[in-house]
Amino acid sequence: MPPGRVRFNLTAESADPRQVRRRRVAAGSAVLVGLLLSGVLIMSRTQAAFTGTTANPASSWQAGTVVLGDDDSGAALFSATGLLPGDTASKCIKVSYTGNLTSTVKLYVTSSSGSLAPYVDLVVEQGTGGGNTGTYAGGCGGFSGTTLYSGTVAGFATASSTFATGVGTFAPSSSGSFEVYKFTYTLDAATPSAQQAQSATATFQWEAQA
Repeated sequence: MPPGRVRFNLTAESADPRQVRRRRVAAGSAVLVGLLLSGVLIMSRTQAAFTGTTANPASSWQAGTVVLGDDDSGAALFSATGLLPGDTASKCIKVSYTGNLTSTVKLYVTSSSGSLAPYVDLVVEQGTGGGNTGTYAGGCGGFSGTTLYSGTVAGFATASSTFATGVGTFAPSSSGSFEVYKFTYTLDAATPSAQQAQSATATFQWEAQA
């Protein structure tokens, strides 16, 4: 370059500032559009994903039943009056199970009262015959069984007053099972004269638990 001369070079920075801003805006817009398109592609792919399911049919639960009945037709087993020492009688009652759970049945006394209770001897047996003819009122013909209790009415009420202390071996496993119970009472021959006109009561109850 000849001495005394100066060269000036123009660069891009010397261009029109408005054009520079437009180019920068255009570049930023291109990046934003690219990102938006990428998101649309990802969303489309997610919505179109393959799926598969399986289901088990509706589950259900139902409780079993424990049901007892008897053939007493709502009448008391005994309603004896005018007894003399040594008087005795027997009655049989059929206890049936119509539940569907395997159960254990026990016999016990729910209530007892009266000063004559210690003098009324009582024998309770469990077996077959008698009451299974349809009604205990017909007697105990053909009954055969084993002894569950032998003592007095008062003693039975004391010894067996709950399911836990009840007596019996009836253990039904299906509806239609039954057992026959024979009750025999005897007014003690040694009942003192002071017990004239006195009485005793007892309520017998069978309970099944599964």
